[in-house]
Amino acid sequence: MGLGVNWLQRRSKDSAKNLSKAKAENPYLHGIFGPVNEVEKREFKVMGEIPQHLTGLLLRIGPNPIHVENPDCYHWFTGDGMLHALKIEQGQAVWFKSHYIETDAVQKQKNKAVKAGFRRGPGDVVNTNAFYHANKIWASVEAGTLPARLDLNLNTEEHRFFNTDADLPFTAHPHKDNKTGHLHAVCYDALDIKHAYYEVIDEQGCLVHWTKIPVQHGPMIHDCAITKQDVLIFDLPVTFSFKQLIKGNPLPYEWNDKHAARIGILPKYGHADEVQWIAIDPCFIFHAANAYRNEQQQIILDVVVHRYMFKKSHQGPFEQQNTQLQRWTIDPKKNTVDRQVLDTQAQEFPRIDERYTGEQHRYIYSVSFDPATMTKANHLICHDLQTREKTTYEFGDQWVTGEVVFIPESSDAPEGKGHLLCYVHHIHQESSKVVILKAQGLNIQPQAEVLLGVHVPLGFHGNWVDLS
Repeated sequence: MGLGVNWLQRRSKDSAKNLSKAKAENPYLHGIFGPVNEVEKREFKVMGEIPQHLTGLLLRIGPNPIHVENPDCYHWFTGDGMLHALKIEQGQAVWFKSHYIETDAVQKQKNKAVKAGFRRGPGDVVNTNAFYHANKIWASVEAGTLPARLDLNLNTEEHRFFNTDADLPFTAHPHKDNKTGHLHAVCYDALDIKHAYYEVIDEQGCLVHWTKIPVQHGPMIHDCAITKQDVLIFDLPVTFSFKQLIKGNPLPYEWNDKHAARIGILPKYGHADEVQWIAIDPCFIFHAANAYRNEQQQIILDVVVHRYMFKKSHQGPFEQQNTQLQRWTIDPKKNTVDRQVLDTQAQEFPRIDERYTGEQHRYIYSVSFDPATMTKANHLICHDLQTREKTTYEFGDQWVTGEVVFIPESSDAPEGKGHLLCYVHHIHQESSKVVILKAQGLNIQPQAEVLLGVHVPLGFHGNWVDLS
């Protein structure tokens, strides 16, 4: 949920100060969001038993600004990226590391040489997602900046468009087709407000398809969704704002009532002239859980829907508004979208058992939040979409959980049987921990906790790198 748009750091200090005369503390620079130093630890207190079959890295990335010129103007989405990882081997916690993504700005602050690779886009912050593909870890962001390639020890190796020399924007949310191993991505470039991009990366990291899609106003397209045959494009009313740019906002995007909301249906490996656009009521989507086609060839999309975004707050995404988990039934033949509310509780970061990406899924795992108080009502929600029931797992009043990752018990285990892993943060910056929960449908039970001994800031996304 981050964005590497930091070109305004090159503007004068006076223009930045015009954004706010208030002297109040920026909430995204303190408490659970407070930045930390790089660290490596190898001794942990473990409560419970880590499952023996888990061998891999639990990745989590987020903003960790190395230097903030003006705290009033700092936006959560624009902080320098830091990657955190816990390595587990056969039931043992081996090491935990927090390393910066070594962008040019970070290397300059460290007085170190810049990393190899190509540069593009409005800035060089990479802070939003980290995933394993083509035998490497890739840290990524949206708006035009290229991903960073890292080794399994979290060392930044190079900045590039995977294993190609393509000069294209990328996204923080590619979706993997499990049948082909291809990553499908809908991307945008903050410096090209007239187009979105659809790109496909194969299992070797090569670009095998791309097309340029005409849009208006420069919409922020944070995520997409795929079915077995479609890619869904979210063209919604948060757009590039010259007004915010002039004000000195480091994230010059805002709610735009003049931008018509629509969803696009594009055949996989298709071209711009094949997009079918369907008008919808105004809203904003950061994250989709999943999508699939039913027997009637309607597209079922489960998604977290915000009534609006960046309408009031210009430091982060939390606003006092209506946020819901919804199921959209998209009928391509009738050109309609029927929206059904699944849960009125405000929540974000919906995840599934990713073996079911693009196929019918039963369970969604999301994190609740209170729009008025970011550290309240923060617990895991497990939704059973077959029975329309849900259960919650609370971590305690002093703890705030980040996004959860589901790991099936085995490759052939039924959906919903496995473990949920997440980083959990203390509201007073005491030691963070990795929590492992045992899942059997709606039955969620504690399995193990790894006390890290250091604070990990509340961040954005992460994934499990299976090294077994």
